[in-house]
Amino acid sequence: MGLDGLRRVSLLVVLLSGCLSGCHGDGGPPRHLLYGEAAAEFKPVRNSVISVGRVLTGTALGRRFALCRPAGIAADTRIVERIGVFAESLTFADRRNRTIYACDGGIDPAGERHLPWCGGSAGRLVAGRLLDPRLDVICRDRKGRPLAYAWIDPAVGAHWVGIDQGGYTEV
Repeated sequence: MGLDGLRRVSLLVVLLSGCLSGCHGDGGPPRHLLYGEAAAEFKPVRNSVISVGRVLTGTALGRRFALCRPAGIAADTRIVERIGVFAESLTFADRRNRTIYACDGGIDPAGERHLPWCGGSAGRLVAGRLLDPRLDVICRDRKGRPLAYAWIDPAVGAHWVGIDQGGYTEV
């Protein structure tokens, strides 16, 4: 699904993650995503992997959302879920679209959060724009390598966003 098919919260804020220290060393794109799904290639981008992205409600996610949901956020909140090669995230806004939240997936090296979440963030929206793009590098993948999470505001008309992962691009 291209960015143009998602609603305001997901268009404004797409949560992506990337491995910072050579996550894939065999020269080609990974064959599987985080939970074992086959990784599809985005044909216009050589050596690419398409992350799974979908919009659903917190109610549909059940316990996964309950484990990261801040106080005051309704259980039926609309969420953008992203599952990539090494990480996953949930991104959602409060009912008034003034604050955007994220739950970052991975291992919490401090042991303060339990799987699947290792961190979270909140950012203020002013006139529909995110003031702080954030960079979170607290989480680790299953092998202990750092994961980076950032919010980006794609260019008007963008249909996809790619992150260079060294030997491949995650779309």
